[in-house]
Amino acid sequence: MSEMTFRKMMERLEEITATLERQDLELEEGLRLFEEGVGLIREARRRLAETGAKVERLIGSMEEGLSSEELRLEEAGEEADGEGD
Repeated sequence: MSEMTFRKMMERLEEITATLERQDLELEEGLRLFEEGVGLIREARRRLAETGAKVERLIGSMEEGLSSEELRLEEAGEEADGEGD
């Protein structure tokens, strides 16, 4: 799922929702689609949280007067610290 763009995830969720709303759907197929949808929602929320955090860092860097290179170095340090979690 991570290779799917956010827009494609939203489109797929719309497809899943439309399919789940059909009355003639087999139980097993409905469950499979529901599980896929839950996975897409989790990934979308993770990406939104990640993007929100990045926006907050960018706003903070503007307020602190950090250059974009300093911000990249700061982010690279945070990513290295977070590896192995």
